Amino acid sequence: MTITWAFVRKELATWRQDPTLFVFLFAAPLLMQALLSDAFSGIIGGTGANQTVPGFTVMFGFYVMMFMGTSHYREHASGAWSLVKASGLSRATMAIQLAIPYFVLSSAQMALLILTGWWLFGATVNGSLLALAVLILTIAWAAIALGLVLISLTRNVSAMQNLCQLVVLGMGAMGGAVVPVRLMPAWDRPLAPLTPQYWAVDGMQRVLAQHGGLVSIGPNLLVLVGWACVLSIIATFAFDPGSQRRVAIR
Repeated sequence: MTITWAFVRKELATWRQDPTLFVFLFAAPLLMQALLSDAFSGIIGGTGANQTVPGFTVMFGFYVMMFMGTSHYREHASGAWSLVKASGLSRATMAIQLAIPYFVLSSAQMALLILTGWWLFGATVNGSLLALAVLILTIAWAAIALGLVLISLTRNVSAMQNLCQLVVLGMGAMGGAVVPVRLMPAWDRPLAPLTPQYWAVDGMQRVLAQHGGLVSIGPNLLVLVGWACVLSIIATFAFDPGSQRRVAIR
């Protein structure tokens, strides 16, 4: 717990010095919800916020991994990661400690976006709050595990950020985070369930708009936990604390 708290304090200090994180993770999705909720009311019928709030909550929930990666690269640039490596912690422990603050941030971000979406834009919250909480935690786990994999695949911060953008935007759009899957091109519909975002958005819509509980989102949770477990295992083996990571492009 002492080590975990040290990592959390370090990240809290970083977040206080980087207001763009909160603008990007909170203000940007709220702006997208404000701009498109009325438009989707005419497209899908009913409350358009029932598409935009779950959709953009999930999409921007996955963006947390980009800030986790940027923070890790800054640690390498400042020399702080050298102290972590010298601590004698195992590779898995280092990866977990890197992930914990951003897992908490992602969970809080999604909960706040749903709350404000209900309050400001009229998104319904008809289902089980317990199911919603479990779903949010599972999505955050999958997002952070994916972020650790992407960090492990790159060696400079520009490549990491570009890869995160590609994955978040591409998989988010394909999985129905922007437009409902039923309105997507015919070739995309069979591919959508291959993304974790599809199951995350569908699960949120079941809970928020369809009175869903833990049983009704059971398949969604099962798939997301499967994604999270596989990505966590890959990240544990792929993450190399000794790798040289550069903030510079080359």
